[in-house]
Amino acid sequence: MNYKNIFIIAMLLGVPATIIFIVAGGEQVSSLLESVPVDSAKEQITKVTNQIKPLSSKKANIDKILKTKKCFGCDIRGIDLSGIDLTGADFRNSDLSGANLTDTKMIDANLTGVRLNDANLTKADLHGAQFDSSELKGANLSEANLFNARFSNSDLSNANLRASELRDADLIGSQLQNANLSGAFLYGTRLQEANLSGTDFSSAMMRYANLRGATVESTNFSNANLEFAVMPDGKTFYGTTKY
Repeated sequence: MNYKNIFIIAMLLGVPATIIFIVAGGEQVSSLLESVPVDSAKEQITKVTNQIKPLSSKKANIDKILKTKKCFGCDIRGIDLSGIDLTGADFRNSDLSGANLTDTKMIDANLTGVRLNDANLTKADLHGAQFDSSELKGANLSEANLFNARFSNSDLSNANLRASELRDADLIGSQLQNANLSGAFLYGTRLQEANLSGTDFSSAMMRYANLRGATVESTNFSNANLEFAVMPDGKTFYGTTKY
């Protein structure tokens, strides 16, 4: 590599001129400064800078995802992974908004901090998956297997979870405003401190569910089975404090 290239790279990395002077030699730097116009140097630096982009703004390699089942902080909005076995996958902090995950198997997947807004996860197998601090606004999770899944502090507002399996799932502190959980199976589900304003739990199985401290304004519990469930005030659905 000649000194001209060294000089340009050093400028890009913010190396002090005194260091360049010591490394390259005073006379060589002097001649170099005369031979590299400032505008030309700026232009070359701009070209290099434009080629350096964070991972989150790069489209991931689909073949690599299928092979490794990993993609951290990736922008894979609208990706079609329907029907694929991604058991144990790790997509932490990735953006999968609008993705097609219909019938996808993602058992025990790590989806912490992901964005799945408006994604289609109909009938997906997400048994034991982690969605802590994630966004699933408007997502379709109807008939999905979410047994023992974790959604603590996640946003599922306006999501469709109709007839989904949420037994023993963790939804503590989650946002479920106007979500559809009609006919869902929520046996022993943890919903403490969750926002359930306008949520539809009609005909849902909610035995032993824990709603302590949850917000239940305009919440629909019609025909829901709340036997032994803990309501927001700490009492059972029947007004007692003991089962």
